[in-house]
Amino acid sequence: MATYEPAVVALGMFDGVHLGHRALMNRLQEEAKLLHAIPAVYTFSNHPLEVLGGNVRLLSGIRERNMLLRSLGAEELESVPFTREMASLSPEAFVDLLSAKWDVRGLVVGYNYTCGDRGAGTPETLREIGSRRGFSVSVVEPVLLEGEPVSSTRIREAVERGDITLANRLLKRRYTLSGTVVQNKRIGSRIGFPTANIDANPKRAIPADGVYATFASVDSGMYRAVTNIGTNPTVNGEKLTIETHLIDFHADIYGQPLSILFRKRMRGELMFDSLDALKEQIRLDVEEAELLRDA
Repeated sequence: MATYEPAVVALGMFDGVHLGHRALMNRLQEEAKLLHAIPAVYTFSNHPLEVLGGNVRLLSGIRERNMLLRSLGAEELESVPFTREMASLSPEAFVDLLSAKWDVRGLVVGYNYTCGDRGAGTPETLREIGSRRGFSVSVVEPVLLEGEPVSSTRIREAVERGDITLANRLLKRRYTLSGTVVQNKRIGSRIGFPTANIDANPKRAIPADGVYATFASVDSGMYRAVTNIGTNPTVNGEKLTIETHLIDFHADIYGQPLSILFRKRMRGELMFDSLDALKEQIRLDVEEAELLRDA
């Protein structure tokens, strides 16, 4: 007969790995220690709404999310595809999936967690199953910031209206976009401020059009930067671009991975009468970003 490692398992999508998720991971550590089991996470490699017909913009990529969860103590992490078959499972059958991998000693879930067919697997349902099958269920209450629950939806809305300051507080880290540096029109280079454009995942939540103080992470290190998100109306642009000027950086990084860590929205996107006027504004943006110390 197969034997499985004793585990306490945290359940959820964990998009963004925000303050609420951190509270859940803290509870996971406590329960695992109490029950002499390993702390494990069971999550999905795609968002359930992508299968169920909803529209969602993600706050983190799979690699970033899983790295954050491991940094918060997940010793084992199972990230599986969410399918229509998964959505139609009974709560009992969903628990069977967990029991096929671990000797489940406990579950840790958020207050609004659901699983299985039409969300039948509530914390109360899981507790009833646990009472029969010999595992505990610990429910983490909402974490509040400014009187409102921290949630992926709230963060997504903050990001998309450009309120990076609030988004970062809710995340307890800087919101990050990553991608490969791709070719651009090199207009920035012509006016003395070369930019790196990234091909960000179209499923990600993109901050509102505007200019942001950022950090840019490349293989050679982390650099202060200024990022413009928008269509570049001064040069008759039409396509949305995410372009970043790395301050005091001169290497060619085309084709390389680049991560942008958002610090603060400095202004909206503007249309200028000339490239000289655009150049002067970028100079002021760079100066402001260099002086920024607390974001």
